[in-house]
Amino acid sequence: MLPISRRLALKTAFAAAAAGFVQPWRGTALAQTGPMPGDPFSLGVASGDPTPDGFVLWTRLAPLPLEPMGGLGDQPVEVVLEIAEDENFRRIVRTQRLMSRPDRAHAVHAEIYGLPAGREYFYRFGAGGADSPTGRTRTAPEFGAPLDRLRAAWMSCQHYEQGFFTPYQDMVAQNPDILIHTGDYIYESSWGPQVRRHPAPEPTNLAGYRLHHAAYKLDRDLQAAHAAAPWLFVWDDHEVDNDYAGDISEEPGVPEDEFRLRRIAAYRAYFEHLPLRGRSVLSAAGHMRTWGSSVWGNLVEFWLTDGRQYRSPDPCPSPEDRGGHLEPQSCPGIQDESQTYFGATQEDWLRRNFGRGTARWDVLVQATLFSRLNQSLPDGTPAAYTDGWDGFPIARRRMTDIIGGRNPNTIILGGDMHCHWASNVKADYFDPDSAVIGSEFVTTSITSHSYLYNIFNGMLPNNPHILHMDDRQRGYGLADFHPDRTEVSQRVVDGVARRSQGAARDQARWVVEAGRPGPQRL
Repeated sequence: MLPISRRLALKTAFAAAAAGFVQPWRGTALAQTGPMPGDPFSLGVASGDPTPDGFVLWTRLAPLPLEPMGGLGDQPVEVVLEIAEDENFRRIVRTQRLMSRPDRAHAVHAEIYGLPAGREYFYRFGAGGADSPTGRTRTAPEFGAPLDRLRAAWMSCQHYEQGFFTPYQDMVAQNPDILIHTGDYIYESSWGPQVRRHPAPEPTNLAGYRLHHAAYKLDRDLQAAHAAAPWLFVWDDHEVDNDYAGDISEEPGVPEDEFRLRRIAAYRAYFEHLPLRGRSVLSAAGHMRTWGSSVWGNLVEFWLTDGRQYRSPDPCPSPEDRGGHLEPQSCPGIQDESQTYFGATQEDWLRRNFGRGTARWDVLVQATLFSRLNQSLPDGTPAAYTDGWDGFPIARRRMTDIIGGRNPNTIILGGDMHCHWASNVKADYFDPDSAVIGSEFVTTSITSHSYLYNIFNGMLPNNPHILHMDDRQRGYGLADFHPDRTEVSQRVVDGVARRSQGAARDQARWVVEAGRPGPQRL
């Protein structure tokens, strides 16, 4: 028998990992129609991607959530779904029988169509003689329909070990219409203060990522937020590996084809644990589409982007790792015209479509701080952290060219920085006299800590477009969109070391007036 080369083995493994997720399920026998060894709905329920006629409903059967396959076997399980107009399920509008697929860890994704627009609905699943918690969701308004108000909450960076997901308690109490996660839904690695522990070491395979997601989903405040309203999602790096770029790991020496297998495993687990549509199923090439838009009547269009899967490699890797570093703006590669943050296809989609719809507000949802952060070196040389947009100034300039030529009512939302930021979006960040073309708000983290307040504060004189920065508290962002204005509250809690730590409050409040780009402090 001829020896199989390492490269051929990896290619075979890569194809099998991807193909195993896109092939249709052909199983027939039913397993576990009776009682299960635990609550099959231990991971809760969720809804996502609302449209004028439907949404996605999710659950994952896991009676033993921290056991392989959630304690279930290799046969599908029948699941009943009910959707009603009332919380008591007296006015049921839809009943479906579904199958949980073992090749998807017994996750269920029900894509619902044909419902009236702009309505609230309640839903629940049943399996093995048990009922799930009740979830609440809604359909979006009709395209172009007049809308007086939309409330959106957005959040980022929820490291399981560094705290309880306390900010979600206030978030649910604020009764948002839509929740938007801007990345780092899980963390693959351990660092910083720990009030609880990941159930296993850093994951590199499908079983490991599934275990991490299950542990996060067991948090009761996260479950409550998923059950309260529909969600939208963008991802950042920690869903896979810190500071990864495309097929390139942060760690030097890891072959791209080997890292691609890890990325496929992470993407599969991500899909299995979130209310995503079938269009996001991993392709045979190992890619997963998460970018797209969500339209809310004539008021708001959210543009969901992917800044990891298609981006160029870090322009200034070090011998120690290939992730982001603080480098002078003149570092080799940082001004390369070919550098891309979103990839050619996604960037072309934005160029053709962003700001050309009928919505009053265009909201670019991306993972981190979009605005320039000049981190000058001690000798005064401008410097940039290269893992974020500052490492891709040409790609950012292409994006500001799109924004500046379209809708003055553009708002950019982000996360990643473990810090609340408010900024003027500038046509040219290297020209302090250039026009303000939009408003940016970045949320602090749900739990992930930061210790850079004094350092960031010292940078503000070199960044006059940045109006606010404070990383000392954990929390989230809340935005109320109206035809004539958008009001933004940067919410914080007292702490996350305990499940309940006092009332939440506003760290800062802002208004953006329609037709007048730039945040105004309230």
